[in-house]
Amino acid sequence: MSEFLEINIVNSVAVFFAAIIPLFLSIRLNGIMQKLTLLLSAFAFVHAFYHIFEVIGYDDFAENIVEPLSIVILIIFGLLYLRVRTAKRINV
Repeated sequence: MSEFLEINIVNSVAVFFAAIIPLFLSIRLNGIMQKLTLLLSAFAFVHAFYHIFEVIGYDDFAENIVEPLSIVILIIFGLLYLRVRTAKRINV
């Protein structure tokens, strides 16, 4: 078990509930903004699962699989946001 069991439990619950907000927001949006909010939500869900796996004792799986997956999702989110931001500057 992780030495920070209580912190991981609180983090997993908080991040899980924080992921729900952009998920519901993506239902109301269209196009690229919907994709951005879905990616943000996916990152938050994967990060919540990272904390859950830490709590149940799968530290190696959490650190070697789930954490890099969340980093990849966050990088994809950042690149897509950068593309949207650059396109808006060109159009203005």
